[in-house]
Amino acid sequence: MSLLNIVLPVFLVIGLAYGLRRSGFLQISWTAGLSRLVFYVAAPALLFQSTAQHSFDWGVSIPTLLVVAGIAVVVGLGVYGVARNLPPERRGVLAQGASRSNTVFVGLPLVLNAFGETALARASVVIAFMVVVDNLLSVCLLTLPHEQHSGRKPGLGWHTTLQILRNPLILGCGGGILYSSLGLELPVSLDRALALIGRTAAPLGLVCVGAGLQLRSLRPELPGVAVTAAVRLVFHPLLTYIGLRLIGVEGLDLGVPVLLMACPTAIVSYIMAREMGGDAQFGAAIVIGTTVLSFLTLIGWIALLRLA
Repeated sequence: MSLLNIVLPVFLVIGLAYGLRRSGFLQISWTAGLSRLVFYVAAPALLFQSTAQHSFDWGVSIPTLLVVAGIAVVVGLGVYGVARNLPPERRGVLAQGASRSNTVFVGLPLVLNAFGETALARASVVIAFMVVVDNLLSVCLLTLPHEQHSGRKPGLGWHTTLQILRNPLILGCGGGILYSSLGLELPVSLDRALALIGRTAAPLGLVCVGAGLQLRSLRPELPGVAVTAAVRLVFHPLLTYIGLRLIGVEGLDLGVPVLLMACPTAIVSYIMAREMGGDAQFGAAIVIGTTVLSFLTLIGWIALLRLA
């Protein structure tokens, strides 16, 4: 019951949003505005506030971040190599879906439920760092198949790089770390305002996930979704767990990144697939399938982390 009490609230909110959308009470067109509110306002406010009040031990944080990022790259490129016989529009989508975790919309609520607000600062740094890594990796994975198929030399455009650097999650966390490094304290009124805004990130993010579920698109894509889910929900977090234990990481520094990497495929992976010539239907099915299946796998990961 204690494990269910961590995971079940997250999926009850997802299920509520799904039911509201199916009943017509919540229009799917509304979720675009809610998603923008979470991505550009609420989540950056939460990340800034949690990091601005925390002193970081970079001797611990940097090795952890390098291991988490390195494993994500290995998983993405490994799946990309194994899937070499797939059509170009599906190969990159599969590799991206296996390596990119939904750290904001699902990960943040889970970390809060599992570890409390004391873990937010650690989660914020991991999320901001992985936003950079995931975006760079996704661009490469989605571009390479088309470039190789056409015989052109692959490259990463300046426009894409600039978009990554302007990411509000990176700016929010980076601003908070800078504020903390300068030894400044947030004024009480600003701190409370950021807290009020930041607390909306988790519930609104889950509403976006639930309202966007289209279970009918799963059926024709079940084999590919099953393979992706096995890597995304089991193999990837297992490698992260092993890698962090090998360098002596434990406690919250172990639990937070592993739980974040055990989350389902990020919703933004579908958007990137659609905009970069990937199979959008396959991308949507991966997001939905991993979200549904993660209810069981997340309970298992939380149980393992409690025993570690």
